[in-house]
Amino acid sequence: MPYEAVGTLYKVFPEQQVTERFRKREFVLSIQDGMYVQQVKFTLKQDRCLLIEGYTVGSELKVTFSLSGREVQGRDGEPIYFTSLDVWKIEPLSASPASDPFADSDFDSNDEVPF
Repeated sequence: MPYEAVGTLYKVFPEQQVTERFRKREFVLSIQDGMYVQQVKFTLKQDRCLLIEGYTVGSELKVTFSLSGREVQGRDGEPIYFTSLDVWKIEPLSASPASDPFADSDFDSNDEVPF
């Protein structure tokens, strides 16, 4: 099930080569939660590590992600639980003015159609 979060890019960590076949990159989004700001860490895996490229700290983003979790045995035999927010898509929160082809147009919506 996909989830979405909207916030400000707070920090981007370098890519990590965890094993020969697995790499990841993490980043932190500041998310306003009522009166408080939450610093939430997200994970990009494999080819998705490139999704954060081009965004700078302070960028307003919408992040689409899924939750994943697993249990591993701790050294004392007790289980340890890990949860990660696996990112699927990153979008800028507001479209740039250059992306609107009619932004600087002299188009008058009150003009009558000639036919």
